[in-house]
Amino acid sequence: MRLIILVITALIISGCGGKTPSCTDETIVAQITKYADDAIADGLLMNDPDIRIEQMMSQVRLTLADITTTEYNKGIDKHSCSANMRVTLPAGVAALVKHRVFQSLSPANLDVDVQGNDIVTPITYTTYRSEKENQLIVRAENEKIPAKYIQRVHKIGAFDSELRALPDLRLGLTLYSMRGKNVLIEPAEDGSLQFRINFQSAICRPWMQTITEERGDTLIYDNREVGCSVSFSRLGEIMLVEHDGCGLMAKSCYPDGVYRKQ
Repeated sequence: MRLIILVITALIISGCGGKTPSCTDETIVAQITKYADDAIADGLLMNDPDIRIEQMMSQVRLTLADITTTEYNKGIDKHSCSANMRVTLPAGVAALVKHRVFQSLSPANLDVDVQGNDIVTPITYTTYRSEKENQLIVRAENEKIPAKYIQRVHKIGAFDSELRALPDLRLGLTLYSMRGKNVLIEPAEDGSLQFRINFQSAICRPWMQTITEERGDTLIYDNREVGCSVSFSRLGEIMLVEHDGCGLMAKSCYPDGVYRKQ
């Protein structure tokens, strides 16, 4: 894991000759929390430069919990610390970490634990003063993991979608992908579900088929004769579409992607 070095030059505690603040010092905790908040904001702006960042950040609450001093070096007045970074998110967003929709975007596992509407990740940090200039230095590790998680779930529209209830597909549902595709799911005359995938491309023709299996929150189209199947993994108003086989289809026309209502 990459080590992040935070040098706080403007922070003055108990004068130039003061002792290094401890792991639980309110100023240190506030600084680490601020840097984690800044990492979240930077990640969201990277996804969407036009995002209303203040409104978005109001949906995220970050706290440092279970702070422990793991070592104290009296000779250089250095504190080594561990804690849990706890981030409270809108209902349903934290649970995304275990869902196929999120895992498709995150091949590398993030060290987060889901506790209700919170994601929790362990972090470590040290506090000490530089020998020559007596500046307070804080070295932190893993404080950017919550930002990486939030950046990914925001990318698929989790903050703007209903995640806790699956819509009634037999009333019809249209979802859109950021890559210029949309999926329409609606009942056929015989009551079975059918889907239609449209592409904003002159090369790819619209594609309509009947769902062959409904398995909980997953819909499956499986045509064994031509070796083509498509799965639709649903999370509320978000849907992950993945194909398998379908060799007669041009690669640019694959239906794969994360779709959501817009």
